[in-house]
Amino acid sequence: MDIGLAVGGAFLSSALNVLFDRLTPQGDLLNMFQKHTNDVRLLKKLRMTLLGLQTVLSDAENKQASNQFVSQWLNELRDAVDSAENLMEQVNYEVLRLQVSSNQQVSDLNLCLSDDFFLNIKEKLEDTIETLKDLQEQIGLLGLKEHFGSTKRETRTPSTSLVDDSDIFGRQNDIENLIDHLLSEDVNGNFLTVVPIVGMGGVGKTTLAKAVYNDEKVKNHFGLKAWFCVSEAYDAFRITKGLLQEIGSFDLKVGDNLNQLQAKLKESLKGKKFLVVLDDVWNDNYNEWDDLRNLFVQGDMGSKIIVTTRKENVASMMGSRAINVGTLSSEVSWDLFKRHSLENRDPEEHPKFEEVGRKIADKCKGVPLALKTLAGILRCKSEVEEWRDILSRKIWDQPSCLNGILPALMLSYNDLPPDLKRCFAYCAIYPKDYLFCKDQVIYLWIANGLVQQFHSGNQYFCELRSRSLFERVPESEGKPEGFLMHDLVNDLARIASSKLCIRLEENKGSHMLEQSRHMSYSMGEGDDFEQLKPLYKLQQLRTLLLIDTDYSPPLTKRVLHNILPRLTSLRSLSLSNSWIVELPDVLFIKLKLLRFLDLSRVLIEKLPDSICVLYNLETLLLSHCSNLKELPLQMEKLINLRHLDVSNTFSLKMLLHLSKLKSLQVLVGAKLLLGGHGGLRMEDLGELHNLYGSLSILELQNVVDRREALKANFWEKNHVDKLSLEWSESTADNSQTERDILDELCPHTNIKELQITGYRGTKFPNWPPSLSFLELVKLSIDSLPALGQLPSLKFLFIRRMHRITEVTEEFYGSSSSGKHFNSLEKLEFEDMPEWKQWHVLGSGEFPILENLSIENCPKLIGKLPENLCSLTELSISRCPELNLETPLFNEAELFTSQLKGMKHIVDLYIVGCNSLTSLPFSILPSTLKTITISRCQKLKLDPPVGEISYCNMFLERLKLHECVSIDDISPELVPRACKLNISSCHNITSFSIPTVTERLFIFGCHNLSVACGGSQMTYLGIVYCEKLKWLPERMQELLPSLKELELLDCPEIESFPEGGMPFNLQQLRIGNCKKLVNSRKEWSLHRLPCLRKLVIEHDGSDEEIEHWELPCSIQRFEVSNLKTLSTQLLKSLTSLEDLRIGNLPQIQSMLEEGLPSSLSHLTSLQSLSIFSCHQLQSLSLPSSLSKLNIENCPNLQSLSESALPSSLYELTIAHCANLQSLPAKGMLSSLSKLDISNCPFLKPLLEFDKGEYWPEIAHISIIEIDEEYL
Repeated sequence: MDIGLAVGGAFLSSALNVLFDRLTPQGDLLNMFQKHTNDVRLLKKLRMTLLGLQTVLSDAENKQASNQFVSQWLNELRDAVDSAENLMEQVNYEVLRLQVSSNQQVSDLNLCLSDDFFLNIKEKLEDTIETLKDLQEQIGLLGLKEHFGSTKRETRTPSTSLVDDSDIFGRQNDIENLIDHLLSEDVNGNFLTVVPIVGMGGVGKTTLAKAVYNDEKVKNHFGLKAWFCVSEAYDAFRITKGLLQEIGSFDLKVGDNLNQLQAKLKESLKGKKFLVVLDDVWNDNYNEWDDLRNLFVQGDMGSKIIVTTRKENVASMMGSRAINVGTLSSEVSWDLFKRHSLENRDPEEHPKFEEVGRKIADKCKGVPLALKTLAGILRCKSEVEEWRDILSRKIWDQPSCLNGILPALMLSYNDLPPDLKRCFAYCAIYPKDYLFCKDQVIYLWIANGLVQQFHSGNQYFCELRSRSLFERVPESEGKPEGFLMHDLVNDLARIASSKLCIRLEENKGSHMLEQSRHMSYSMGEGDDFEQLKPLYKLQQLRTLLLIDTDYSPPLTKRVLHNILPRLTSLRSLSLSNSWIVELPDVLFIKLKLLRFLDLSRVLIEKLPDSICVLYNLETLLLSHCSNLKELPLQMEKLINLRHLDVSNTFSLKMLLHLSKLKSLQVLVGAKLLLGGHGGLRMEDLGELHNLYGSLSILELQNVVDRREALKANFWEKNHVDKLSLEWSESTADNSQTERDILDELCPHTNIKELQITGYRGTKFPNWPPSLSFLELVKLSIDSLPALGQLPSLKFLFIRRMHRITEVTEEFYGSSSSGKHFNSLEKLEFEDMPEWKQWHVLGSGEFPILENLSIENCPKLIGKLPENLCSLTELSISRCPELNLETPLFNEAELFTSQLKGMKHIVDLYIVGCNSLTSLPFSILPSTLKTITISRCQKLKLDPPVGEISYCNMFLERLKLHECVSIDDISPELVPRACKLNISSCHNITSFSIPTVTERLFIFGCHNLSVACGGSQMTYLGIVYCEKLKWLPERMQELLPSLKELELLDCPEIESFPEGGMPFNLQQLRIGNCKKLVNSRKEWSLHRLPCLRKLVIEHDGSDEEIEHWELPCSIQRFEVSNLKTLSTQLLKSLTSLEDLRIGNLPQIQSMLEEGLPSSLSHLTSLQSLSIFSCHQLQSLSLPSSLSKLNIENCPNLQSLSESALPSSLYELTIAHCANLQSLPAKGMLSSLSKLDISNCPFLKPLLEFDKGEYWPEIAHISIIEIDEEYL
């Protein structure tokens, strides 16, 4: 069975419905054709033909799986219907164009449409109708019949209560919690409690219910138990009869009388403590549920009903808190998989089976049904290659999976109404594990005619989520709320879409591309032109989405000018998060049917005026376009624009006159300027009822008084959840006026985030209690308001408050209101020049504060709040008077008192606090992992004394910067620190490295002369230490783990320690260490068998690299500022893959006299970079080369045709001012990337579509000229 077939027809039905709407007798389309009688007849003929075809559509959908001719007929019908729809849309577009240009109504336009336009449409329409008539004539030959009924639905085999305990994995906690719930009395004293278990198909809801149902404690607790599988078709008679049979009270004499059956069931349960399981419930009709529930209400106290369902609506209808069953962990999944696939085999004796089996189990993404089904397939397969074959194939390619997993998920799909099936199948365009946004999905549905209004789309989306087909991913770490589909559900959508909704990267070169209508693609680094080439043929494509990735791919001019404009049927286009600096006019002139356009996170500075010809455009997303400065002046021509998102477009100067966008329903992220030239009035703001998301109001000093502010109607803007109010600088003293204005600007209670900047009132109004984020910047108030009473406040930022001298008890609010700042997670004070005192209550304020930051408060003294039990990060910066000495750090008992409540602190940052003189490492909290101390001029780190054998056994990272009083760091202070970073501590003279330290970086410690220790160190970097002469003694013996060593700008180091460097060293970088380079013969590099990377950066050009013995293991060699390279030296580097040379003045050519001919012997060399070789004039390269980079070689004038090896696929040339030609005619077919910058003679030759070289290079996938992608 092919489940996609029905949905393919569902998409076709949707297209037909759009056409029927256009062709109704009352429709605008027929009205416009009144002048052309023959054309009106054609439209009526089209409508009648489509109606005839629609009557057999359902029968064709059912037969196409078994009849390839019917399948081909449906594909041809889909193409013809799409062509007809496009024709109607072109007519509609022409009407809109005339309407915009003449400001006329549709009924007045019939005389304005030209005869030429009608003739063109007529010819195409006649061809389309002829095609449709041909298809209609084939109906009899194909045996298609009129059919209006529903197709046969998949049904599930009824479940029973029997369970194999050994087959339950990873649910023990769920089982125990559910048993406890069943055995406990209802806290509200209810006689009956319903316990819903919710989850996607195959996740184990029924298994959980079985385990609890058969538990001995449960059996003993309930006097009566019954299990019934309800399944999809709700039948009160069947349920009642089945339950009576379960409890042994069914009477054959009652027969089919539902009333008598229900009375009998109610009487049988009366006064008894029972447990009833209703498995697999789908019906969410409340009246029917209420009738059923009434049969159970007379049971004894503590009676329970367990309901398993895939639909959240069912659970919420029952009014009880649901138990959500999630997927299994990776390890538990393997245990279950192993149980069914290797039951009679020991996996330890078959390690290959376990290696492959774990990967197969991971494909099931924690769904028990999928795990058991795949394991069953492999149970009888004894060869590991057979397992690998299963691993390489998709789950649905296994026949057993189609018969096992698919029907289980099909139940969810079959239960959907036709409209929801289309919407669900459309989501097949999203890749697995992709987090999608609800609003975007809904607007895409609207653009493609799957739903008509946002409200309906929202209902559909919530319904799909309720049915466990979409999973919600809550907002976290600054990422907004999103949704995703489980992998198996994603596969279900892909199959359901019947090849109409695909992902380009999974179907390259596939015949499916030509059948597709909706497509997404995600690109790796570059190569967009090559990847999107197949789109040339897809002129019926309706959706094209660039899927967001961490990498922002460049969209080349060839794609924007040559490929995308050909997709004239597009309704939805997303170029979000791509590297675009300019959009061509041709793009919007050609894509005139666009309804959805997503340009969020692109780099454009302005939109082209041609975007204003998109008269059908309904959704325009421009969020996070940080470079966008202005919108086109004629945006009012977008007469169908409903949704505009300009949030986080910080450079956008001013929005257009919003009142001219007549259809605009949703405006997100508006930034509105009040008063002045072109600014809005408050009454204009009051008339904007379509504001959503974030809203910024600037220049509030232009508001005259309270009455004018009142006209903004702020309390009505219930869809705004982020509000920014900003007053600019003004010499006038209007503190009372601004206070009155702020009173009237109090936002709706739905507000979540609020920022106020430049407010000069001395008092605050009452705040909405729903605030979760508050930022106060540069205010003139004398005291902070009672913010501690805001119950939802999570983030509070207070900045540039120049009049605040004290944070008083008023800040916390009423003492009778319980704990203060009960929800606050992050608190920051910054740039408070007059703040001196912080009054601390010491009554449990800030109970869940995780992050506290105080920056640039130069007069602050006193102590910090105590008992910050949830604090994980403390940062103090540029607070020189803050008394960290007493009580915070001087006396151990006082410091302990200060920090004893910080049970979760992980990071401590102290910057610019001159009062800090010591740090008692021995009593720091055990949770503390990172300490960063910077510019604390008096701090000393004395070694531990007395019986203290350690200081802090938990600290992992220590960073010290510009602490000039520190002269030594004892390893006993931080014996477990794996990362140490010491910079600009000029008085350190010696440094002993803790044994466990893995990474040590020392910078700018001018007096450091000795460093020793560190047996577990893997990285050592020493930079700009002018007096350092010796590295740790016996490095080879004492630093056996060292893999990377960097020595830069250490002029006094003369040699490495006796015995050479550690044998495991893999990377060595030496820069500007003249004495060390001069003694290079003693380095004994040839004795380092693991050395892979060697970098030599000399500070002069008087040295030659010759007579060196280098290990043949070197794969990357970088050298600069030396005379030349030795032929013999390069010949020894037989493993060399990457060679980078710079500023070798004697090199004139890559021939015998320059870079030696020994290059040809480097058969492993793949990448060559040449920079700042000013005498270089020509070159000859090894045949193995794949990457060539030439930079800043001003005397290089040309590259001969023989210069580039046939293996080359990447060529980069920069700052070669005299390079006048390339071997363009012989430009290699292997070349996939060409990057040319700052080569003035070459640029005109490479100009897009015009340059002399363009025909020769156009085949190259990635072409970048002066940072522009062509």
